Amino acid sequence: MPGAKGWFGKLLKLNEERAERRPTEKFAAYRWTGTTLKQDPVRDISSTGVYLYTNERWPLGGYLSLTLQRIGPLEKSPDRRITALAKVVRFGEDGVGLWFVASKDPDSRQWELLLEGLVQQTQPEEMISLVKMAEALGFLSRICPGGTQEVGLLVRGRLSNHKVANAVTIALHAENILAPPPAPDNVRASTAFVVRILEEGSCTDEDWLQQYWGGLLATTCAADGKDESNIPFVEVLSQLPSIPVRILTVVCTRAIKFISEDGSLSAKPLTCDMAEMRAITGAKDFQIKCDIERLATFGLIEKSSARVSAMLSNEQTIITPTTFGLRLFARCKGHSGDPHDFYLANPPSTTVGANRT
Repeated sequence: MPGAKGWFGKLLKLNEERAERRPTEKFAAYRWTGTTLKQDPVRDISSTGVYLYTNERWPLGGYLSLTLQRIGPLEKSPDRRITALAKVVRFGEDGVGLWFVASKDPDSRQWELLLEGLVQQTQPEEMISLVKMAEALGFLSRICPGGTQEVGLLVRGRLSNHKVANAVTIALHAENILAPPPAPDNVRASTAFVVRILEEGSCTDEDWLQQYWGGLLATTCAADGKDESNIPFVEVLSQLPSIPVRILTVVCTRAIKFISEDGSLSAKPLTCDMAEMRAITGAKDFQIKCDIERLATFGLIEKSSARVSAMLSNEQTIITPTTFGLRLFARCKGHSGDPHDFYLANPPSTTVGANRT
């Protein structure tokens, strides 16, 4: 395997001609499943591949990002661990054989260097942090292969370690939306746009809102890498704090949708209970009314919904999401296709980012 060195290289005793598989003891491959860290024992390993003891049966030809090292705590030295992209090539009775995908092009090598530099900068204390970071950078390298410099400037310069962790979470949400692991390698996105999403989204610590940013990142990816339809959505979401997004989530989820005469997706006015809004947002009535007005200003709900005249009583108000608001919510949930399908064919879950304080 290119790049193997030190203790790891001695273990493999690299031989490019024979690539002899050698048994190992107390050696494991760590991987991120989209929700949890998994650890698979290694039966044998060579310079070209590895065999894992596992009950998983991934599709032949699929790809996995693996971090290999001795079983146990995170090895801080890069000489004692390695992260690799591996391709599923065969199944055995007790596991799966994988082939290491060599990183011969300069772009891939730059992403490897970025990972090691980021590991040194953030100094992860747990294996899960390293594996998530490796998986996220691997995903970013596939959707914007030439973007090492721009992404590197962001995660090693402009973002604090805390925000880097948030950006990693956003990238992993996007990867999980596009496809369960292994993620597809046939979509691309503008590097500048990816950086903008990660930078803006990393400002929030709320997981549900990070998922929304992950949805925008996922729906930015396209076959030609030139989709700019998310630009207005990113501009709006970057200017909205948590409470108005919670309100928008409620109305986009619960309002009855229909196809208007001009063929656009529309919604009927939704009567909202203020007591429930207070419970969901954790805000007082005055703040809720201000945020309803903010949503109207950005064109996410009908302006009439933000007026005092729209109040039925002190405990009820009417809010109507606009077509733009409905489209934004669909993109945040990772739906890049026709919003009609998102709302009418597969209605979104009623789960919202409820206040947890």
